[in-house]
Amino acid sequence: MRITIPRWVQLVLIPVAILLVLYFSRSASHAVFVFLISTIVALLLNPVVLWMKRIKFPRWLAVPVVYLAFVAVVVVAFIFLGPPLLRQFQRLFEAIPGWLDSLNSLLADLENWLASHSIDVSLRINTVDIVAWLQSHGAESIGALVTVGWSVVGWLVNLFLTVVVSFYMLIDGRRIFRFMCRLAPGEQAVKESYVTGLQTAFSKYVRGQLLLGATIGLACGLAIWIMSWDVVGVWPAGGQYALLFGFWAGITEVIPYIGPWLGAIPPVIAAFFHSPTAALIVIIAFFVIQQLESHILAPNIVGSSVGVHPLVVIFALLAGAQIGGILGMLAAMPLLAMLRHTLTFYDFKLSKAPWAGDDGIALIPARSGAPPPRRVKPPDAPEE
Repeated sequence: MRITIPRWVQLVLIPVAILLVLYFSRSASHAVFVFLISTIVALLLNPVVLWMKRIKFPRWLAVPVVYLAFVAVVVVAFIFLGPPLLRQFQRLFEAIPGWLDSLNSLLADLENWLASHSIDVSLRINTVDIVAWLQSHGAESIGALVTVGWSVVGWLVNLFLTVVVSFYMLIDGRRIFRFMCRLAPGEQAVKESYVTGLQTAFSKYVRGQLLLGATIGLACGLAIWIMSWDVVGVWPAGGQYALLFGFWAGITEVIPYIGPWLGAIPPVIAAFFHSPTAALIVIIAFFVIQQLESHILAPNIVGSSVGVHPLVVIFALLAGAQIGGILGMLAAMPLLAMLRHTLTFYDFKLSKAPWAGDDGIALIPARSGAPPPRRVKPPDAPEE
């Protein structure tokens, strides 16, 4: 279906709407964040709820059962992964003073070489103050990390609001589906097809990115662990940071374009202080994993990408970071996927008619001979 956008909408309504959305997003960023996270949770759990309905579970019972299972998985993952992650971070933190001394030794050799060529320059770093600060604030930094981790995982207010909002989204999924269909333009079959595709684009991208991040994190951590084996001997100390660096690589993988670089920087720096050869092998390993991700894993796990120009993706990431920080940056991509679905589902055309003679939005049905849109049953409609 083609939607012709009048001139007054192009020049007045669309710019004003964009400014209002940006202003509301900044002013009500907390509410936007809660509803966005609630939507993600509801869309991730909705397929499980629908599956339980098909095996004769009533929806009022399926929703709390799925929630309890989801919370149990999160708690178990936190119990098993939290302590070793903190221990590996502490070991990494305690190794920094030795790395600084090694760096100063390298810089001293470089100074001597430059002095032999009549170039006097001071390159060494004053590590005394840095080491003193690390020794005096190390425990405080670990404590701050634990505090941040608990605040991210267990913001009690946000967690409670997210559970309540997403619970109602799942319970009233059919009503929300009908409400969104009323807002969409076109015939009823077109509306239902559009809203269903909108939900699919959102949930498919989120599930795919979560699975892709877990896969890349496991692969990177496993590669670093293998490098620490005695039979390999590339980076003997790397095994004690394998879980930490793998977890970091998995987290940064969900950030397009710059995520793989951010995931590789810490292990490359840590390996460099063992030997430049180890750093080079880590770079090669991460490069191979990213090539496999780009050409094999991503097309099969996520499917087609967001499908917009990289500059648009970068702008969306920056805008999301400005509005909601790191979480806003992560939320920008599924929203961009929904926007792409809208722009590809409807055929938008900018009207060139005179301002005064262009007084409405024209909906032009599909050309004659084209098959009509298939009526899509709402995701949570009762079984016939």
